[in-house]
Amino acid sequence: MTQPAADALLRRVRRLSRQDVTDRLHAVRALSGIRGLRYIDDLGRPRTIELALVPWLLSPAQLAFFQRIARDVLDALLRIPSLYAKHPSLREILQLDPAQESWIRLASHPRSRPWAVMGRLDSTAVFEHAHWQRRFELLEPNAVGVGGVHYAPTACSIIHETLGDVMAEAFPGRRVVPTPDPRRLLTDELAGLSKRLGRPLRRIALVENSDFTTGTDEFLSLACHYNQNGLQAIVADPREIRVAGGRLTVRGLEVDLLYRDCELNEFVQMEQDGKPLTGLRAAIRDGRMVSGLLWEFDHKSCWEIMTDPTYASAFTPRQRRLFRDHLPWTRLVRATKTFDPKHRLVDLPDYIRQHRRELVLKPNTLYGGQGVAVGHAVTQHTWERTLAKALRGPEPYVVQSLARIATHRFPRLEDGGVHEVERRVVSGFFFTSSEIGLVGRFSKDPVVNVSRGGGLVAAFLVC
Repeated sequence: MTQPAADALLRRVRRLSRQDVTDRLHAVRALSGIRGLRYIDDLGRPRTIELALVPWLLSPAQLAFFQRIARDVLDALLRIPSLYAKHPSLREILQLDPAQESWIRLASHPRSRPWAVMGRLDSTAVFEHAHWQRRFELLEPNAVGVGGVHYAPTACSIIHETLGDVMAEAFPGRRVVPTPDPRRLLTDELAGLSKRLGRPLRRIALVENSDFTTGTDEFLSLACHYNQNGLQAIVADPREIRVAGGRLTVRGLEVDLLYRDCELNEFVQMEQDGKPLTGLRAAIRDGRMVSGLLWEFDHKSCWEIMTDPTYASAFTPRQRRLFRDHLPWTRLVRATKTFDPKHRLVDLPDYIRQHRRELVLKPNTLYGGQGVAVGHAVTQHTWERTLAKALRGPEPYVVQSLARIATHRFPRLEDGGVHEVERRVVSGFFFTSSEIGLVGRFSKDPVVNVSRGGGLVAAFLVC
């Protein structure tokens, strides 16, 4: 939406009485707790995730624009496994150990070819300024185990209940509706995969590692939603999946497809701990898991491949323009010579040491903001210690140009009263093979992530 359209809603909210705003904020907080906007911290304590009262507003044309962007990125990610097979040099940028590669080979079986995916593309995109099509960066790809599939539509339902009348007044004669529900996107992806495999879709298993009891807490809510809406769903640990006569079962119940929150390294660790995953292996070989194993190439270091002239011929001219204009300069941290953002050949570790305030260091495959160091927010000592850790391993890191993060203003309950605050915001575009959805996140912290104490911004379409 344009700035005047976004301002129209904020003006309407500002006209409400202080008591009215207070009551609505308390309602948002209460509904967030009731409906499962919950995060479990490292000590096992539940926290209700904060939800901004004022949502984002998009036009259908804006959502369609970013759907085209997501498709171009999706297509580029699909090309990475074949590039990895053809170019030994990529083994330095996309680091897989032998155990991981043995699992990846399962996904090369002819029956596993359907490229079903449920992912999220994190971005600095916001939608209310005149240059929304040009001023955004794509921060990183996430094609496995993405958070927010339950949180995003729940946030929309809460804001629609508590602020729907104000949105209707701000846009008379127009429809204000939630952006596409990622739960439906996932259902559609599962149904499409089931059709391609020529099998019915009656029950799915939502696969998560039961050893982990902290972090996002969505799968039980997802299972409840699906069970209430005609698709049977069960939450399962990978070690509970069994196979016999081509039938996958969990605790004696037959399942047709799997949707996973686990990453490949978790499967590897389970088998190294003596827990054979024969049922899971059979599902992968038969292409019955979303997201499939070939999406494990969604490392943050993919951005280095997509912007390196060595591999330019693997991508279309339109993709190369997208990469040039909207991917931040990114390099896997290692002792090497490379081109800096100004195309000068530099020693990479020295460049990282000397340009702290312009850079961010991130673990290459971790999620939830784990281990991220924003250069301008840490001391030189902390920066160099993080760099030394990245160079030493075993967890690979990337270095990335510092992105320009926009802000969002909204009222919140703070210090016993209502105050209008300004917070950093990033957008997360859910994507499948055919459609996208959206959720916003906000934080006072430079790393905008729910795991770092951040909150959510609902997203609506004004039609």
